[in-house]
Amino acid sequence: MSDAELMRELDRMESWISDPQQMPGPDVLADWNKAFRIAMADAERGLGWPELVARSHALGKRVDGRAVMMAAERDQVRADLDAQERGGRALKGYGAVAR
Repeated sequence: MSDAELMRELDRMESWISDPQQMPGPDVLADWNKAFRIAMADAERGLGWPELVARSHALGKRVDGRAVMMAAERDQVRADLDAQERGGRALKGYGAVAR
């Protein structure tokens, strides 16, 4: 297999990272990971290999950065939901909620 398959898999991930609205769900990401690992194992490691490795490492850093941002957003949503739940319980305790 040529290094072109690996390049295609890197292109797919780069497009997802560049446009977070296009980020697929966990099943598609698992399929991508499998295809990426197969492409890595079957790659020729030809003349452009050092560039592919550098590109892959840079993309990995972008993915890690995106994961950190998404974890922060998740934590904020959880905090907001917890605050709403506490507020709802307080209102219920004061009898302010219609029964």
